[in-house]
Amino acid sequence: MTDPKSATVVVRRVLPAPPELVYDEWLDPSALAEFITPAPSRSGRIEIDSRVGGRFQIEMVDLDRTVHIVGEYLELERPSRLRFTWRSDLGRGFDSVVTITLDAHGDGQTMMTIEHARLPLEWAPDHEAGWTRIAAQLGMLAAGAGIGRRGQSTN
Repeated sequence: MTDPKSATVVVRRVLPAPPELVYDEWLDPSALAEFITPAPSRSGRIEIDSRVGGRFQIEMVDLDRTVHIVGEYLELERPSRLRFTWRSDLGRGFDSVVTITLDAHGDGQTMMTIEHARLPLEWAPDHEAGWTRIAAQLGMLAAGAGIGRRGQSTN
């Protein structure tokens, strides 16, 4: 049953890279640092324990504050799906869930769908804008051949 006080945002983008490479970017700390923080913010420290039950920490640094995000990996199905909890220190304790779905799309491309569920209603517009910028930043990395240049993850 869906909580009537929560929202789900969905962002889709075609990326010019195959699903395997896009999936690996989501689990590589140096790769994640290049796209996970919506511009003009930047990434600070990022830690990843890329296994089901493993945790991650992300710092998003603005001019006036640093936002800490923590989560736990719920599903890791290479190359098609990642699912994890998402808790921001700005979020007043809500636990939301992000699902990244990666589907082959055309020749060597990926249709990436980001679904962020269980968000407080008032947070949905900001999170939709943030995930849209994040998807665009990952798209720019893929278009500039930045994806996969650090080597592929072993997960």
